[in-house]
Amino acid sequence: MKARQAEVVAERTFDGVDSIHGVAFDGQAVWFAHGAGGDLLSAEPETGRVLRRLKAPAQAGVAFDGSHLWVVGGGKIRKIDPGTGAAVGEVPGFDATLVSGLAWADGALYAGVYRQKKILKIDPERGTVLRTLVSDRFVTGVTWADGDLWHGVMPDDEGAPSELRRVDAQRGEVLDRLALPEGVRVSGVEADASGRLWCGDPATGKLRAVRKPRTAA
Repeated sequence: MKARQAEVVAERTFDGVDSIHGVAFDGQAVWFAHGAGGDLLSAEPETGRVLRRLKAPAQAGVAFDGSHLWVVGGGKIRKIDPGTGAAVGEVPGFDATLVSGLAWADGALYAGVYRQKKILKIDPERGTVLRTLVSDRFVTGVTWADGDLWHGVMPDDEGAPSELRRVDAQRGEVLDRLALPEGVRVSGVEADASGRLWCGDPATGKLRAVRKPRTAA
């Protein structure tokens, strides 16, 4: 399947942020992990104004379950109070050292595992892997958008650009590919309520929004 060109519709920068490693949306604000500092920030998606900056063990993926944030850091996936940044729980017995992205859907966590080129569906109460999806590229951020599973991939050694991919959530088959502009890297990926996919850049600290294509009913 040939990749289409992604339509970047917004780009945000933030003072003191030079790297983003994980993005989530809580219905109003975009949250992201400042990988270098371990900070967790929220911002207005339309203006880029920073609303909150928390000290939290957030170094990679970030997800929102409707009330709490889940973050990856120090080899663990922790449940975070978005008001204080305090950890109120964690996924037991799961080694998250290689996890690069995180999403929440229907009571489960979906973790992108970068070097292993996989997406894992995880039971957050037990830490067990419920499903494994295999990719042919290094997997970064993961998100659900209108019932579809999307994830990011990094540029490869053959010169293929970063992409956003829509995949079959049962088998991992690639259903759509959006190629990001040359030189753009993607870490965290998260869908908002306005048909956009927000993409963190681990190299520049920029947060970009890509228009999500319509899919057939």
